[in-house]
Amino acid sequence: MLRRLHLMCLVAALLATATAAASEQAAHALLEKMARAVDELNYEGTFVFAHDQRMETMQIIHARDERGSRERLVALTGYPREIIKDADSIICVRPDDLDPALCLDPGKSLLGLPGVLPIRQGLDGLSESYRLRLGDRQRVAGLPCRELAILPQDHLRYGRQLCIHEPTGMLLQSRLLSREGRIFEQFMFTRIEFPARVADDRLRPRMQGKGVTARPMETPPAETHFMEPDPRWHVGEMPPGFRVTGVSKRLMAAGPHPVQHMILTDGLATVSIFVTRTDRSEERLRGVTRSGALHAAVLPWKEYQVTVLGEVPEATVRLIAESVFHDGEDGR
Repeated sequence: MLRRLHLMCLVAALLATATAAASEQAAHALLEKMARAVDELNYEGTFVFAHDQRMETMQIIHARDERGSRERLVALTGYPREIIKDADSIICVRPDDLDPALCLDPGKSLLGLPGVLPIRQGLDGLSESYRLRLGDRQRVAGLPCRELAILPQDHLRYGRQLCIHEPTGMLLQSRLLSREGRIFEQFMFTRIEFPARVADDRLRPRMQGKGVTARPMETPPAETHFMEPDPRWHVGEMPPGFRVTGVSKRLMAAGPHPVQHMILTDGLATVSIFVTRTDRSEERLRGVTRSGALHAAVLPWKEYQVTVLGEVPEATVRLIAESVFHDGEDGR
């Protein structure tokens, strides 16, 4: 009897393991489908984006045809502005009297769907830092969707709760969450359609004529001058799963010294490191600030100021900022 009980327990454990593995594979396949759908489908809809105790309503029109992906986003609340995107350019259309810095406020909601995952290392790379889990079926914008949780493996990154329309793979809802379940930001379609083809005039700006500026955004500002980056700047203790994916150096009009920029990512979360020389000790700051899910840490390193920011927990930006160093004698 005891041996039979042990055997039943073993079978139950194996079944649970097999079920969990199958769920992980199904979640992985659905996430891959979503990553393709947001670029390959034609869709028109309205979504709301809530973050930093603010809410905006946006209209999006996305087309995919022989000319590639094209998109038009319109702010329906707040400051009037439109973004027109294609494979070659990003154009911001706004009133002349609107501060250009506000044209991308909030930047996420005017550069595409804010809930779309910026997967940069491929889905296979996520397994080192996150677990995927399928959830219940819900309804969003009148359509059925399947919940998919992206759960962080540690305290150094945030999780996401998605709801995906399984027939098309379209993302209908997304939440950015702390490990404790706090919602930092959320996006949700209130209406969406999938036309067979999107007419060209639907992708042209409606804001035209006197008093309106259309500003290209695909090139860096004229006052920015790129230089060869210094390869002797390093991150001594990289958070698990993160890798350096980009390094640049530029001289900007805002300061007399060039700024070195390093980009780290775990495939989902992205962290930026900025390093610049300072002339006076009082210019070197120390501390951590937060705005919604965004944390920024600043620390001095000899005659340099190190700034680390990203949509990651405070512990992550602190760890990275404290690990940045230069292997030269003076950091030059």
